[in-house]
Amino acid sequence: MKRLVLLAAILALSLPAIPGAHAREHDGDRQEERGHRGDNRAEHDRGHEQNVREERGRRAEERVFAEHRDFGYHRGENGPKFKYKGRSYIAVNAPRFVYPRGWGYRHWVAGTFLPTIFIAEPYFIDFAWIGLPPPPPGYRWVRYGPDAVLVDVYTRRITDVAYDVFI
Repeated sequence: MKRLVLLAAILALSLPAIPGAHAREHDGDRQEERGHRGDNRAEHDRGHEQNVREERGRRAEERVFAEHRDFGYHRGENGPKFKYKGRSYIAVNAPRFVYPRGWGYRHWVAGTFLPTIFIAEPYFIDFAWIGLPPPPPGYRWVRYGPDAVLVDVYTRRITDVAYDVFI
């Protein structure tokens, strides 16, 4: 069953690349039709503007996601603490974590790969509220049981773990 889900995810991720390759083939045809007039600069500028707009839209979506989602976090003044990078933080009282069917707690370490099922919106956390540093572009803080895991969303490689963040 896990193999089937993994195969479906790989297939879904590879499909968007196919139309991009098709568009590049026809882009060359359009250049020939123009007679190589040197309009490449204008096309490049339009492509750059499109990329900037997409990036801004992605950032806005992330802000909206974090601003409008009630994570249900609470913090007590004298509650238990967790340590991350040598600094103490107050642990977060959060709703009970429900593992997907067939999964249970695992002590993750940097360098291992987080299963794809956990790189999804229900597992993303509000790192700013907790006090964790913001993730670099392409990375996300993900909740896995009581821990917060920093993961590269494209490769699924775990780069950092904060243990016992949630109680």
